Amino acid sequence: MKDYTQTSSNHNDIINLLGSASSRKVLFVDDRSVIQRSFKRTISRIETDTVVISDIQAALEALRKNDFAVVLAGDGKDYGTIGLNFLEEARHIAPDTIRIFISGKSDMDSTVKAINKIGLFSFIVMPWDPNELRDNVRRACDRYSLKLENQKLGELLHEKAGELKHLARNLERKVQDRTTSLLLGLNAALDLRDTETQVHSRRVALYARRIAQELDFSKEEILTIERGSLLHDIGKIGVSDTILLKPGKLTDEEWVEMRKHAEHGYRILEGIEFLGDARLIVWQHHERWDGKGYPNQLAGNEIIIGARIFGIIDTYDAITSDRPYRKGQTHEVAIKEIEKMSGTQFDADLVKTFLKIPKSEILNLRDAAIEKTAGMD
Repeated sequence: MKDYTQTSSNHNDIINLLGSASSRKVLFVDDRSVIQRSFKRTISRIETDTVVISDIQAALEALRKNDFAVVLAGDGKDYGTIGLNFLEEARHIAPDTIRIFISGKSDMDSTVKAINKIGLFSFIVMPWDPNELRDNVRRACDRYSLKLENQKLGELLHEKAGELKHLARNLERKVQDRTTSLLLGLNAALDLRDTETQVHSRRVALYARRIAQELDFSKEEILTIERGSLLHDIGKIGVSDTILLKPGKLTDEEWVEMRKHAEHGYRILEGIEFLGDARLIVWQHHERWDGKGYPNQLAGNEIIIGARIFGIIDTYDAITSDRPYRKGQTHEVAIKEIEKMSGTQFDADLVKTFLKIPKSEILNLRDAAIEKTAGMD
């Protein structure tokens, strides 16, 4: 046992002698020299770094500056209930330190108060049994040691959890990137089948993103709307070439098959969790504000906002793009047509948002889509 005993002149030196945290540091507080000597003799048989202090304030200062495993307080010749009050304050200063009270009074009131209010590890009645005292201090040191180990383990688990979370985010990003690349490949394959829709998907994705930015959506919401717009026609992979590539008008029966592409696209994206809302845009991109769209005749706010945005920019792109049977119309013609259908085919508030975007920006986005596609050829 290493022994540090406080006198009136050296308690500051003792307070600073102890150094770093240890699971064997013991503080004993009692103002009776005979009790101090008896305690040191008793505890000398076990390995501890023991500090004995007679002054309450010095003991509190020692607790503030050092990490003790165990603090024991006697009721002292002049303490009265001060020993219990000291342990109560010690609990606030060093909540992890194990607390033991040693008293010559064996009344139950003191015992119950100490256990309930102070959270004692044990209550030892004087004259103490040496074996009992040593056993209590040894077990208290072991409990403190276990607390330290649990804290270290908790810190390690927190650190590892952070590392795992970082790895999971990176893995999720890789999965998303690869899945998106695969879907873009399918989209490119669709463009090769249906020459009328070449670059259409890229244009509407850029237009939709710009409206979402105008609405001050979050980055994640903007990305969702862009993805849904980019993949809106992916379900046409499930439509036969005889219908998809038919040069003339479709029959009623052929239109029934063509309109299934929205559900085909929804099923293709099924199970891809990060495309959840984008998948809904694919499913609802032909719904109308007045409920006359397909496949489910949804109306108004029943339609996801990304699909409502898409309806506007899809019409704009259809009017302004060249088709085998006609030339694309001007920006102004498209705007007039969209204004005419505001409140019926389209959400009127979203039409107002679209109209706020300058013509020059829309045309720049159109050029950007063409350049990006040309760069991939």
